[in-house]
Amino acid sequence: MRNALTRVCAVAALAIMALLGSGEAAFAASSNAVTYTDKTRAGEAWFNRSAASHGGHAWFDLYDAKCDNHEVYIEYITIQDGTVADQKTFYNDGGCTTTWGKNLDSGHFAIQYRVCVDDKWWPVVDTCSGWKYDTN
Repeated sequence: MRNALTRVCAVAALAIMALLGSGEAAFAASSNAVTYTDKTRAGEAWFNRSAASHGGHAWFDLYDAKCDNHEVYIEYITIQDGTVADQKTFYNDGGCTTTWGKNLDSGHFAIQYRVCVDDKWWPVVDTCSGWKYDTN
């Protein structure tokens, strides 16, 4: 009976490991933002907290989900000790179905970000997700 229980536990542990993955693939984004055009997903950004795989830095992954000849970008603001430390924009100009990454700071900070589609027609306001908030 004891050997059967041990085997069941071992099989359960292997199943859990298979579901979760191993190494870097097991890490999930801390938060994400999605923007839509014509009611379909056009771009998505994932904020990832610091990890050894990125030299202890937080990072963004930015995905262009639509083959519409419009670049996607992230606007983000980092806040350290209650003051704005950085305010930047990062573009993925690789085209549809590409994902580009951007390393950020290490250490503790708060971040506010959103993902947008460059509508390319001035003075039209670009299509953006709502603002997301997270911390590293």
